[in-house]
Amino acid sequence: MDNQKRDVREAAFVFVKKLLKLKRDQRLLIYVDQGSDLYVAKAIQDCAQEIGNLVELFELKSTLRVYDMVRALVNKIEKGSFDIICELSEQYFYPTLVWKRTLQLGSQIYSLGGVNIDGFIRCVGKVDHDLMFHFGMALRRILKKTKTIQIITKRGTDVKFDMSNNNLVFRFISRLKRKQGPYIFHPSGMLTLATKATFMGGQLAFQGIPETIEGTVVIDGYLGPPQEIGLLDIPIIMKIKKGNVIDISGCPLKSATLNEWFKTQNKEIQHFCIGFNPGAKLTGEIMEAERVFGYLSIGIGKFPFHTDGIIKSPSILFNNEIIEQDGSFVQGELSILARNLIQDNENARRVSQSVRFLSMV
Repeated sequence: MDNQKRDVREAAFVFVKKLLKLKRDQRLLIYVDQGSDLYVAKAIQDCAQEIGNLVELFELKSTLRVYDMVRALVNKIEKGSFDIICELSEQYFYPTLVWKRTLQLGSQIYSLGGVNIDGFIRCVGKVDHDLMFHFGMALRRILKKTKTIQIITKRGTDVKFDMSNNNLVFRFISRLKRKQGPYIFHPSGMLTLATKATFMGGQLAFQGIPETIEGTVVIDGYLGPPQEIGLLDIPIIMKIKKGNVIDISGCPLKSATLNEWFKTQNKEIQHFCIGFNPGAKLTGEIMEAERVFGYLSIGIGKFPFHTDGIIKSPSILFNNEIIEQDGSFVQGELSILARNLIQDNENARRVSQSVRFLSMV
């Protein structure tokens, strides 16, 4: 067995046994599309079958429109009596009826998006998921006490917003108008009795009060969709007013592409996410790019016109206190946990390299 086959097999066992917590004779559905890494899908399928599970691999037709894919998936899920569903498609379906029906039927769902084999090994097989989740929960506890947030970078990002508002009239009017309010999700990566749906570990999503989000965002890492943008050599610059993007500039070609893609669509800020998966790298896959340690992503627009942009090495202030500086976590508890996570990942990488060396001798 070569090194990559061994590593992907180990990552698949981590995913199936530790993260999905599959029990013998449970039913697993894996759905893929043309952007999926089928080698990853097959590794997960083989692992699940090896421990006694019933597994179906469902491939979405590339000729279908997104809404037709949704119908096909919902039909498959409703007829299958699946215990757990694994999303390996490059196209996400969490804002659609696919995830809603999955949860209504009592199933759980775990999304790895279009992660490729290398990312699967690094971000799933080679990280300490318990420690990573612990880091996410510590960050969430700090966020829950936060009233104001500021995000700045050396490349020009400077955006501020509020996380809470004690004005009862403001809160009443927001509810009356059914406006989206602030929220903080649990960190991704772990299926529990309370969390029936999640994404690959190493990210915490949150949103401030939309009307208070103001400033400039310089997206200098990655943006997608649309697929034509992807990795960025020249940043895309966005001006934000009252929670909406009012101007897109920067890289002439890619900013024009994004403006054309959005056209008449609303460009409201949907969420911010902080990444903390020590195995993640800035690649051509948004699932992994959003989890690069210390990077921040911003989500804009509603499905199917929703895009995520990656901001590299930000400084983040909670209640005017620096929590993260130039991509490094400096707050007491987070700083210690971050060092442990990075060191643990570095040790795992060294062990893996040693095994490869010995296998060549």
